[in-house]
Order: sequence, then structure tokens, then C-alpha cells
Amino acid sequence: MDTLALRLAAAGGRIDDLPASQLVAAGFTLLQRSAPLVRMLAGRRSALLLPRGPAAVVALAASDGRGAVLLPLDAPPEELAALCTASDVGAVFTLESHRDQVPVSLGAVLLDAIPRTAMVHTPEGREQVVDLGSHVGLTIEGETDLPGRDEEALLLLSAPTIMLTHRALLDLDGQEVQIDPSRSDAALVTALLIPLLAGRTLHVAS
Repeated sequence: MDTLALRLAAAGGRIDDLPASQLVAAGFTLLQRSAPLVRMLAGRRSALLLPRGPAAVVALAASDGRGAVLLPLDAPPEELAALCTASDVGAVFTLESHRDQVPVSLGAVLLDAIPRTAMVHTPEGREQVVDLGSHVGLTIEGETDLPGRDEEALLLLSAPTIMLTHRALLDLDGQEVQIDPSRSDAALVTALLIPLLAGRTLHVAS
């Protein structure tokens, strides 16, 4: 249990009526079943252009093995393009309502229909609907009090840039979060990940 996604699955938290373990399983399934997504992310980071909610957990799990960049939701396309280029992003996880902000040079993974399906769009214009609803249930076995992996997990780009490893994020569980709450990218860490790591239930549905 040395990665953020596995610890989220093991903690027993929920977002509305969705167990975090189901969302993590959907993210792993997405990465396993989409060869175009694997190619787009090969040797590169992923990016999240997502509000606090279940789609963010799916995206983090689908980013397994690479750093995930948290992009500001209110940034114009030209700013996002520069941020993605500077951070070596290969694909952006987002929702249909934010798709127009995603640079055309990058892939876009739309998570509006999770945990049932996801839509993968490649820069070449190809589309793939990925079934996430028939995956085998995720079984979690192992120690949950081990230190996290000392590898990049999240990159927060609001100045100053902050890189958080799996170890740093898991160390934040139940402790005082040393991230400025006024940062535009702080909410996903402070109001989503930390409560889920503590096994809490979050209500985000409108």
C-alpha cells in the first residue's frame, strides 16, 4: 500500500454513493483497457482538469506510475497549453464541460460517465469508449501503515510549484496540511484526498 491510489482504495472512504475502491478500480481498468491512453502517457505525465469529485479519483488511479499535474479549472486554453508543454503532459483527464480548454495537441479523456464508461480522444481525432463497469472487484491486501513510495504523485502548478510524492501525500493523512488553502489547486488535496485517506464520506453531488 505504498501508492496514493491503493491507499485511497483501502481506506474505505466514499464520494456520495460511490466507494473510493470502486473509483480506483475504474481508473486501473481504464488504463488497462485503453491502448491509445497508454501510448499517449508513455514516458510523460498526465493532467487533471477536474473539480473535486469522483472523476478525480478515477483519473489519479489511471495515472498510476506517473506524476499527475493539477491544472487550474479557470485557465484559458493558451495558458493550459503552455503549462502542459512545460510539464510534459501526454493526456488530460477532464469533463465535457472543460473539453474546449484542452490543447488540441493532447489527448483528452472524458470522465462524465464514470464509473460505467470513459471516452478517450486522441490528438489524431480517434475516439474510444472504454467500458469500466464490468471490471473484477478490486481486492486490497497488504499493510496500510507503510511509508508511501518516494516517487512523484502530484504536481501543483499554482505559484510556487509544489511536487508531492506518494510518501508526502500519505504523510498528510490525519495531519496538519502544509499547503496554502488559497491556492487554486489546493482543494483537491485538502478537501478530497485527505478526507478519503481518513476513510470519510464526502458529499459533492449538486
